[in-house]
Amino acid sequence: MPTKPYPAMRSIYPILVLAFVLSGCRREELSDASSADQGPVLQERSDLQPVPDGDPLSQDVVDELVIRTLEDRNDFHWEWMDVRTLWSAAQYNDHSLAIGYQPANAGNVEDALHAINIRSTPWKAVHDALLDRILTELNASRTTGTITLEDILVEDDPVLPILTLRITDKRVITMLRNLRNVRYVEPIDYWPAIAQGEEGRSTSGCSSSTTAVNAADITTITPNARLPWNFNNHNIPGAWANATGSGITVGMIDAGLSSAQPLIGSDFNNGDSNVGRTITTGYTYSNSAYSTCTHGTSMSGQAVGPRNNSGAATGVAYRSSLSFIRGCQDVVLNLSSELTGVKNALIAHGDNNAVRVISMSIGTPFSSGLLSDGVNYAHGKGKMIMAAAGTSFGWTSWWGVIYPAALTKCVAVTGVKENGSKCGSCHDGSQVDLTICMERNASSSRNSLSLPPSGTTPTYIGGSSSATSTAAGIASLVWSVRPNATREQILQCLTSTAQFAAAPSSSKGYGNINAAAAVNCALAL
Repeated sequence: MPTKPYPAMRSIYPILVLAFVLSGCRREELSDASSADQGPVLQERSDLQPVPDGDPLSQDVVDELVIRTLEDRNDFHWEWMDVRTLWSAAQYNDHSLAIGYQPANAGNVEDALHAINIRSTPWKAVHDALLDRILTELNASRTTGTITLEDILVEDDPVLPILTLRITDKRVITMLRNLRNVRYVEPIDYWPAIAQGEEGRSTSGCSSSTTAVNAADITTITPNARLPWNFNNHNIPGAWANATGSGITVGMIDAGLSSAQPLIGSDFNNGDSNVGRTITTGYTYSNSAYSTCTHGTSMSGQAVGPRNNSGAATGVAYRSSLSFIRGCQDVVLNLSSELTGVKNALIAHGDNNAVRVISMSIGTPFSSGLLSDGVNYAHGKGKMIMAAAGTSFGWTSWWGVIYPAALTKCVAVTGVKENGSKCGSCHDGSQVDLTICMERNASSSRNSLSLPPSGTTPTYIGGSSSATSTAAGIASLVWSVRPNATREQILQCLTSTAQFAAAPSSSKGYGNINAAAAVNCALAL
């Protein structure tokens, strides 16, 4: 899983539609290219690791090893941990293991995930052989009963080469770790006990601000919408002279929408947004796009909320369409079901030809094969993926850029104050690509503004979450004036016209986006 260099150099279900063509490359052709007989389907690595002796480590010991690695390396990958630690971590929480697989001689497949047909012979052979080996090992020493696939299966991904199984057997986990066919094996429901029960575990980002809006932070614009103060810091009103986002769809992956906010629903085409744009909602987590955690309403409102006639805050790309998928419970991806949900949402947006920009104001401090595979798939489908660099909570207040923003195929965005310093709760670091001014110097409670869960009174919303959704809206504006431009051309316009274009910052990348200048850049393409 590639990550942005740290710290020296920086770089930049409801229904899954199986698309088999991208840029003239058929998925079958790529898969069959590696189908020559090269020995047994499952092949071992040269550096075999032994099955651990004794009992698993306690969660306290696992936590200590994991957090020490985070502190020492400013990053964390399960592949850095020995088999004993990996096996021990799988004992806690829901025991889910994500297994990324591939033909033994396939090499690095990350950039080709969008073009792989896992139903082709070489990939299906590995899939079937892995399941057979796992079940054989699990049943080898049993004297009563038989473990079946239904007993351990969590998800058999129909698009990507990933199996998610509930396994705690040290022999099986060691066997998987020793196979060249296994790209990664990770305990995806592991979460440090230090954070259990904290706000970061299950409710982060779900509460609405109760701070009364300062009159200096809003301006009334036609037809009766409220302009958030920070839109002027990014020359968004200037960009509107040429671009409104028309013809572009933003794919939002977040924790849920409020069913009581019609401006992200039945009244999406209110006011100057009455141009026939569309809104679709779906979910890959839980059983509805709507939830009591309405973080997604705030993010969608900032990116594409209508320029309305009802006194509510306007969005940036107020004529763009919206494809919203609920992929998680809250903004902190600490559950196996959330990592799976976000991965599946990335696949769905990747397969949606209308979606150009994907916005994710969510994340985790731990590297994840599931997230990386989902990002690689959507990126391979041509999407610009904007992700939040991180907003502090509890034990990660010291942490740098989180995942998936730390991945090279994501555009990492964070928030800053008017004076350019990072916002009170925002993360920054060498992986950051762009920034959005979304916090007043005088008060960390006076952030950007968006739609509330219900009603029309603008509500403050901050952190790198707010910065990311605003940046996604600006990207939609820029792309709307040159819909035939490539993702790379649009990103170049965003970075080459930004605050630090000539000399990128070591912690804030290219700095604040200039929406009008970026639009003019796209017009000149």
